[in-house]
Amino acid sequence: MEMFYYWLNRKEVSCFPTASVLEVNENNLEEFKIEGAKVWLDCLGKNTGKFVSVVSWKTMGGTFNPEGLAWDFSKLKNEKEINEFANRYGLLGISTPGQAEINKIKIGKDLYSDASYFIDLPIGHSNCEPIELWFFHIKQMQKLLKLYQALIKIHKGEMQESEIEDNLLAVKESIRGNCQILWWDGSWTGFTAAEDEMEKEEGFLKLAQGILALKVNSIGNQDIKRAPETIVTGKSPLGFTIKEWDYTPHLIRAIYRDLWQQIANNEPVHICENQNCKLPFKKVKRQKYCSNACKQEAYRIRKASQTNS
Repeated sequence: MEMFYYWLNRKEVSCFPTASVLEVNENNLEEFKIEGAKVWLDCLGKNTGKFVSVVSWKTMGGTFNPEGLAWDFSKLKNEKEINEFANRYGLLGISTPGQAEINKIKIGKDLYSDASYFIDLPIGHSNCEPIELWFFHIKQMQKLLKLYQALIKIHKGEMQESEIEDNLLAVKESIRGNCQILWWDGSWTGFTAAEDEMEKEEGFLKLAQGILALKVNSIGNQDIKRAPETIVTGKSPLGFTIKEWDYTPHLIRAIYRDLWQQIANNEPVHICENQNCKLPFKKVKRQKYCSNACKQEAYRIRKASQTNS
């Protein structure tokens, strides 16, 4: 079994180094001695940057609850909230780039206006991750949850299939018969599709379903480890049974595994009614907002609107 692990079947004590947000630059690089920081700085063409980093191996994770992890991650809005999340759960587990990844990122930075150059970087051990990488994955989770919500509404008849193309996904002009599939904000989904498939009437619905399933599965269900446990029962024929428990050494897999479980269980998704938020969240009873902060902000917006009118 790996040195570090997150249990996925139950709320259980797990073992992983926690992390914090730090500013790393040429002056304190030697002081912190954070492995991989200089590689990331060189890769991103910067001399200083904010990193989610392991500073000391003395602070280790405790009880880890995998349920609701995807929702908690998707709601992170700023550096302070990312710091609190990393203090509780540690690093995502995106490997420090090797030469092939460095070249991919450098080329991608010239191609994309957003952080799409972070797509498909290898998952693995790391000691630090640029905060831009965290924001990229947070936004990816938000987009997948919104796509999931749209597919639920289409199935219920509350939304037209055509609205996927209008509001969620877009097709970039075909190159050699293949189209790049973009999110509504122009960022890349990581997927391409044949031009003739996009011309079919049901093309966009199938595409949306495929993106959701493939993206979540590719991270959440790959490379999951299993540890056996012998449970004494006293019953025939052996007097014991064997239970297998799933775990992963990488937080990002635990986050996507939780989303996969939500989809498999048909958990509903709701959008925060605060006009300055509009993030997906898991509704409790008649809840309209993803947090008390959003509820209060929405109240202030309504009061200001009434005053102005």
